[in-house]
Amino acid sequence: MPRMTGRRAESGSTRERVLKAADRLWSERGMRGASLEDIAQEAAVTKPTVYYYFADKSALYTAVVCSALEAHGAGLRTATRRGARARDRLASALAFLVAARCSGPRLMRDGGVALTLDQNSQARSAFFRHFFSPVQQLLDEGVRAGELRQMDTAFATQALFNLVDPWTSRDALPGGRDAQQLANDIVAVVVDGIGV
Repeated sequence: MPRMTGRRAESGSTRERVLKAADRLWSERGMRGASLEDIAQEAAVTKPTVYYYFADKSALYTAVVCSALEAHGAGLRTATRRGARARDRLASALAFLVAARCSGPRLMRDGGVALTLDQNSQARSAFFRHFFSPVQQLLDEGVRAGELRQMDTAFATQALFNLVDPWTSRDALPGGRDAQQLANDIVAVVVDGIGV
């Protein structure tokens, strides 16, 4: 692929700087805690430059969410294939989610900006494609292989995301666990249950 030169190469890097600045600031401060002016300053551009690439805050928000989900989606897909058994692959996927600290799902949950129907659809589609689908597919394969019991895998996938979500945005994990230990413990509770 030919290398981009001139204004097009600069434009791509400027857009990426704005995306990274927004992701960083919104992850730290939340949507309401960082204005477009703050983001422009962090990206070392002017506010009109931000508007050149993104029509408004909701357009930038949508781009940040989709970009973060896409960037981490490949790693999640790789993690869902690591391990001989469904249980091992699930622990690998959950460990990836905790360790990656992807801001996309958190930004989607926290919201803070009104989205158009199209923007909402784009963000949800990116989440489904890059995060939800790989985990549900892992569960489907585990059920087909007889390694996991019959279940509503869409419901189970959502439940897993809800279980792991609190640990995706913090440094300290419970009891000094690392991401893999936490993932193994969650899988043990989900797969083995808590009964005697």
